[in-house]
Amino acid sequence: MVRRNKSLLSLVGLAMIISILLASCGGAPTPAPTAAPTAVPSPVPTEVPPAELTGSLSVLDWAGYDQPDFWVDFKNAYPKVNVSFEIGASDADIYSKMKAGDQADVFHPYTGWLQFYVANGLVEEIDTSKLTNWSKVPDDFKKIGQIDGKQYFIPWDWGYSSILYRTDKVPEGITSWSALLDPKFKGHISMWDDGPSAVEVSSYIHGWDETKVTADQLAQVKQEWTAQSKLNLFYWSGEPELIQGFTSGDVWVAYAWQGTYAQLLAKGIPVAYVNPKEGRNSWVGVYGIRKGTPNYNLALKFLDAKLGAATGNNVVNEFYYGDANQDVMNGITDETLKQAFGINDPSILQHTNFTPNLTAEQRDAWTAMWTEVKAAP
Repeated sequence: MVRRNKSLLSLVGLAMIISILLASCGGAPTPAPTAAPTAVPSPVPTEVPPAELTGSLSVLDWAGYDQPDFWVDFKNAYPKVNVSFEIGASDADIYSKMKAGDQADVFHPYTGWLQFYVANGLVEEIDTSKLTNWSKVPDDFKKIGQIDGKQYFIPWDWGYSSILYRTDKVPEGITSWSALLDPKFKGHISMWDDGPSAVEVSSYIHGWDETKVTADQLAQVKQEWTAQSKLNLFYWSGEPELIQGFTSGDVWVAYAWQGTYAQLLAKGIPVAYVNPKEGRNSWVGVYGIRKGTPNYNLALKFLDAKLGAATGNNVVNEFYYGDANQDVMNGITDETLKQAFGINDPSILQHTNFTPNLTAEQRDAWTAMWTEVKAAP
């Protein structure tokens, strides 16, 4: 640094000497340049502190997720933002609402339905550079929310679907998805109210490729579940009603998520969660931002907060679902939760059927089939 300064001084001195020599030789002195007016710097916009930020945000979500525990990081960071919720009954219902022009800023679909939002221009691309918690999400989970290499969704909750049963009512145990269709459990079975899931179950039982179900196979699925409807006690759409059914002893066998299993274990209800010979099913829930929302930046903050530690711990400890924040999952110490997620049994994931993306034709056909099943006399 000293050497460069000395060189600079030498050049300045040389320039002065040359100017003096030119002046003594009769050259006209060079006029001093007119100084440019000093620009007044524009005020740098300051971001509103989170605690002072105002605005409104609408969220289309599932029953239960509207509770403050499941967006507590956002609530604490932005206490003056008004957050309202609209509840969807199923993926089909949420998609129908969004396609019909629902004005929710943020919505919560699950794997198997994501491509429809992109294809129909219903979702904004997410600027992940503005998500402070994005580095805590494993790359495999990030890819779930990508379509054509672009990040349209952030993953959030995840878990399993399998057969749950009362061990005191079914002491012989269960090993196959076919238990949901077994006449010996008549009046004590509860199936989830979802057509695509019914098709998946039949596909597992028959060993079909669920992404290539033929018209003849779908007709067989309809026949099977129409017969099953005579055995089914009720179709559940929310976990509380299924938990009540198991607690009362009315339900012995059900299609269930691991959250129901963990909550019943915590209540002391004698239940077991099956690793079927055909494999469990696994799903991942994501959040997207509606295309054209005027609240895009606020929605980004909501999604970022969804990946926060407090919110993640609540979804694990209260809903017993997995969280996309790996730090949260690494911190699980409760043995009931470890059992529910199969954390100590990697063979479960290796033998799991992950929910595939549906085509529009499959979605419409499977949903229509289910409507006909429930309408059957």
